[in-house]
Amino acid sequence: MQLFILRHGKAEPMLVNDAERALTERGRRQVAQVCNRRAQELSAVRAIWASPFVRTQETAAIVSAQLGLSVTSEPLLIGDTNPQQLLDQIQAQDTFPMLLVSHQPLVGSLLNGLCGSDNRYPMATSSLACVSAEVWANGCAELEWLQHTE
Repeated sequence: MQLFILRHGKAEPMLVNDAERALTERGRRQVAQVCNRRAQELSAVRAIWASPFVRTQETAAIVSAQLGLSVTSEPLLIGDTNPQQLLDQIQAQDTFPMLLVSHQPLVGSLLNGLCGSDNRYPMATSSLACVSAEVWANGCAELEWLQHTE
């Protein structure tokens, strides 16, 4: 099974409410760029889950438009969620490949935990990773690739 992990694009600075921060124009371009580079791989995605925050919903909408899929808002994808809670939820799914759109520190913890890589793989804004596994648990996945923007 494959799991794609995408960190939201560059967002505007925090003014009052972190959840309401929108993508910048640069952030939108970078997300589109990463998705275009990995369009062939992303074409297999069957489900998109995104954090309910504005910047992740906007990021997911860019991918959604490319793939023609709807986006499911998943509160477990907020950045400070315990990765094990999310892994338990993912393990119960049957719609793979799946794309998760989220924030730091969750995307980094999730990717590095699944791969047992001790923070070896950085997840900058608009970074997209693909991992494969038979079971979604720490140390049980293999990184297929990690795409960053230029």
